[in-house]
Amino acid sequence: MNRRQFCGGAAALGLGTATLTQAQSSLRPLPIPPLMDLRPGVDKRIPLVLAPGRHDFGTGTLSETFGIGAPYLGPVIRASSGQTLPFDVSNGIGEVTTLHWHGLHIPGDVDGGPHQEIEPGEMWSPDVPLAQRAATTWFHSHTHGRTARQTYKGLAGVLIVEDEDSRSADLPQTYGVDDFTLILQDRAFDGTGQLTYMLSAEVFEDGFEGETLTVNGTLAPVGRAVPRGLVRLRLLNACNARFLTLSMAAGPLHVIASDGGFLTRTVETETILMSPGERYEVLVDMGSTEENSLLVRFGADAGIMARLGGLFGGGGPMTALTLTRTAEAGTIATMPDRLAALDPPDPSAATVTRNFTLEMETGADLAALAMAWDNFCGDAGAMAINGMPMNMDRIDEEARLGDTEIWRISVDDMLHPFHIHGCSFRILTQNGGPPPAYAAGWKDMVHVEDGWSEVLVRFDHPAPAQAPYMYHCHILEHEDCGMMGQFTVS
Repeated sequence: MNRRQFCGGAAALGLGTATLTQAQSSLRPLPIPPLMDLRPGVDKRIPLVLAPGRHDFGTGTLSETFGIGAPYLGPVIRASSGQTLPFDVSNGIGEVTTLHWHGLHIPGDVDGGPHQEIEPGEMWSPDVPLAQRAATTWFHSHTHGRTARQTYKGLAGVLIVEDEDSRSADLPQTYGVDDFTLILQDRAFDGTGQLTYMLSAEVFEDGFEGETLTVNGTLAPVGRAVPRGLVRLRLLNACNARFLTLSMAAGPLHVIASDGGFLTRTVETETILMSPGERYEVLVDMGSTEENSLLVRFGADAGIMARLGGLFGGGGPMTALTLTRTAEAGTIATMPDRLAALDPPDPSAATVTRNFTLEMETGADLAALAMAWDNFCGDAGAMAINGMPMNMDRIDEEARLGDTEIWRISVDDMLHPFHIHGCSFRILTQNGGPPPAYAAGWKDMVHVEDGWSEVLVRFDHPAPAQAPYMYHCHILEHEDCGMMGQFTVS
């Protein structure tokens, strides 16, 4: 158990216990984010308005937030592979921002990374082509040096890509009835119930971690009545830095999809470890039980945190969502055995191997460079990949279009999530061993703490020098502080 896991557990079991115990005294209704269904077709440009808002998380107090067409967070966009989505992203938040399409396989010039800045009062109008298998993806701020605060305040939403296979599958697909999107976040509130975000050298080391769990912008636990049959939960860990361990109150989790789409078959597992930025889809059988709950524990070691919960008088895992069955019939089906035809990853297809070391232990010289290159580290030292903090004017790697590569990632301290833009990949090893079965499909996130994590990746879209892709730690404060690099594909 490392220091970060202990501190995360202490937060959950200290101030967080009181906050969450009070919240769990009654179930709030599960908020359903507004659906923007673009599958019937698009005949005009699609406005996405980024603006300040005021939002009550359930504390009874309005907090100053950002939102995308709403006071906090954005819509769930649903579209089909093969469509091109003409967005008009207008910036009304009063500071430079961007909007990155996390998980989409798209060219670098519409990726929404830090090179596609939107000045205050200006508009960015990308035509975003969807050319990938069905997947639950998301979008969020990716402003150089400001990603963490802007995303924390609410600049995030979900984009669901459908394809012919997903539409014809015998799975729950009725949004807000038996198909739910759950945006899981940890948030901090002051004594008046207002959202807070404060940074220090220690916070930069771990990334910002709040003590209170929210679901779709509302204090957990939340509840929802659902029809009899299968229920689909699309899970997004939208925390800045916190890993989440998920389980069910009754029975195992039935995982059907990861970041990049369907698995080959349904995977039964007692827990899922979700890093910041990861997505999973699970099925809950509400035909065989009248009530079941999704449980969330802060941190990466479920067994240790459960024991600490008993030691300190905490309640163990937190209830995020309780589903209650009604008499109405929904998707009456069995858990699917076969989902997608995925060949095993073939490392022999790789023509290039690249090594990346994520570094937290850097000296004063690098801290000065990081500041000069507009990274934001507050009072902390710089962070780097392969010895250098992020520099917007430096291309770190050059890949060839259509090549298959092996990327090997290691760290010098603690557990980090690693994300690559513009693609999905297959995990060969995670922390020096095979990935869990639920992470054996298409991914765009991998985490690493011990040994190497290795992924097999192919780049099918161009990213020129003026609009390169990013690779970075998805602890957002680490990204802002320089633990990021950029690469071209040509």
